[in-house]
Amino acid sequence: MFRLLRNKYFWTIVFIVIISLSIMRMTAVPRQEVTVVENIIRDIYSPLQKWTGNIRGNWGGMSYVFSEKRSLIERIEILEDKNKQLSIDNQLLREYQSEAVRLKKLLEFKEANINNYTLVEAVVIARSPSNWYKTIVIDRGKNQGVYYGMPVITPEGLVGKVMQVNNNTAEVNLLTDREMAVGVILQRTRETNGLVEGLGDGNLLRMGNIPYYSSVEVNDRVITSGLSTTYPKGIDVGTISKISREPSGLLLTAEVKPVVDFDRLEEVMVIIDYIPITESDEVEQE
Repeated sequence: MFRLLRNKYFWTIVFIVIISLSIMRMTAVPRQEVTVVENIIRDIYSPLQKWTGNIRGNWGGMSYVFSEKRSLIERIEILEDKNKQLSIDNQLLREYQSEAVRLKKLLEFKEANINNYTLVEAVVIARSPSNWYKTIVIDRGKNQGVYYGMPVITPEGLVGKVMQVNNNTAEVNLLTDREMAVGVILQRTRETNGLVEGLGDGNLLRMGNIPYYSSVEVNDRVITSGLSTTYPKGIDVGTISKISREPSGLLLTAEVKPVVDFDRLEEVMVIIDYIPITESDEVEQE
């Protein structure tokens, strides 16, 4: 105990406690004036309090900024997602509009069918990758009344004919196929019973067996002659784009540009009830 009383640190602590208690007592009652010690303490702590307040205020501002930034980022992400969805919807609407225009054209052609053929609409579901054979596959077959040899058309003109048939699909040889040949005449002059053949390369046809004296001209329209058991008469085939004389000099050859864009075929129609008129039928009609 005596040893503690002789310790100078002990008395220093006692002194500080007494001073603190005195200051607390002096400041515990309402006063208009402050002591010198209070002024000193306030002067020491005022900058610290101000700095602490500034930090607290700035931190609140920074928190607000970060919160707003997060909110803006979330709104931007939501708007970007909506923009992507609207872009997809717009693409679908354009495709639906394009399909509606094509189907309307098919319907109008079917309703205006002056020959009263029975037409079965079909959608192109596949194409041949071969450069030699030009074929498409349609989503109609025996169950829908489609059989081998039936002509296939669009409102623009002749497409080709059915070559292979399954229950619900059929393969169609296009006019541009090398194995295809169609009897034709010139619509303007009603002459020149020629033959249009597929080239198998590109979207051009060749018309042969044209007499050298024929009045065939560039841009003449070529139509089916009806002199076959497959194609009705008067279906548009194409237009003459170039005329050449064969080496013999007795015949002409012409390049024919098809009226049908075979690279863009999406819907076609099959004539399922065409019955060709024979010579005996023509005699009876007379």
